[in-house]
Amino acid sequence: MMPLDITGFYNLPGEGILVELRDNDGQSMLFNRQGLQYRIVDRKQQGVDTSAEEKALAQINTLTTPQAL
Repeated sequence: MMPLDITGFYNLPGEGILVELRDNDGQSMLFNRQGLQYRIVDRKQQGVDTSAEEKALAQINTLTTPQAL
């Protein structure tokens, strides 16, 4: 499996925050939080490295968690 790069975050009305992941072939994929969670569980069961997906999920969680002032 090819490593993935996080190439962007998008806040779309009605969708919330999406993350764009791109592989070395240039194929882009968009995921919301739930989609990333599913992908991580599914790929871990297959024994595939999910570090890029986990990093993206952590960043989405940071972006959507209200910060105390």
